[in-house]
Amino acid sequence: MPARPLPPVIGATENALRPLLTHALAASLIGGYEEWVYLNVRERSDDPALVEELVGDALKQPGEVVTAVRARLVDSGLLDTEGSLTASGREQVNRLRETVSEMTQALTAGIDPASLQATIDTLDIVRTRADQLFAS
Repeated sequence: MPARPLPPVIGATENALRPLLTHALAASLIGGYEEWVYLNVRERSDDPALVEELVGDALKQPGEVVTAVRARLVDSGLLDTEGSLTASGREQVNRLRETVSEMTQALTAGIDPASLQATIDTLDIVRTRADQLFAS
């Protein structure tokens, strides 16, 4: 039996991590979390229709929200009118990924690799089950 219940631990962790990402994004042209998610999904997929669906799934938001996120990215010059990453968009994503990688290394420094993998595996299971509950 765990010493503490899982929901407050996950919530407190999310509440600590989101401001770190927000702080990193503030030093970029990326407008916020939703834009960050969109750019990361877009970089991995060349099919615009699939991107919209994947972003909606990732954000748990309807199509009109995703469309608005895309419009903000086009307006900021990070996506072109066809929805492809611009040179500036690629530069911003790459720079922010380096920042996130550095933050992650600082957060996980000194944690046993097996413990870290167990955490990843457990959170993957919890996320998958949360997605299933959300879908039902």
